[in-house]
Amino acid sequence: MNNPFAEIKIKPELDLPESGDEFQQKMAKRDAIYDQYNAMVSEILDLFIAVHRQGIWEKDSDCSRRYCCHIAWFAGPKEKYTDPYDKHHAIRRRIEVRLEMDGLCNPTGFKVTNYEAIEKIVHVGLEKDDLVGGIKAVMD
Repeated sequence: MNNPFAEIKIKPELDLPESGDEFQQKMAKRDAIYDQYNAMVSEILDLFIAVHRQGIWEKDSDCSRRYCCHIAWFAGPKEKYTDPYDKHHAIRRRIEVRLEMDGLCNPTGFKVTNYEAIEKIVHVGLEKDDLVGGIKAVMD
């Protein structure tokens, strides 16, 4: 049998540069954006955990991807050996706050997700009160 995909012409993959000025600029921009919002989001997650999940949940953040536009914070219980979940995560995500970006990696708002009720996803603004309202909305 002839391979039906042999006729397709695909552009060669371009490797993402792991170094260089453009890559360093993207990482510096991502780090600056993370620093700008980290204290506020961490404080709000700490307040939520203190009232509802103290001693049960922990929080963490994720901005270690190679591309600049991925910044997220999350909270949940520590992983147990028996949990059917990705072994690379130390915390089982129950609530996630993802910073939404436009095409130029400029913050536009937060996406708040409750992974215990996946239909509960709320998009809110960048202000502290917006984020508090979003967490309340997905946890109701």
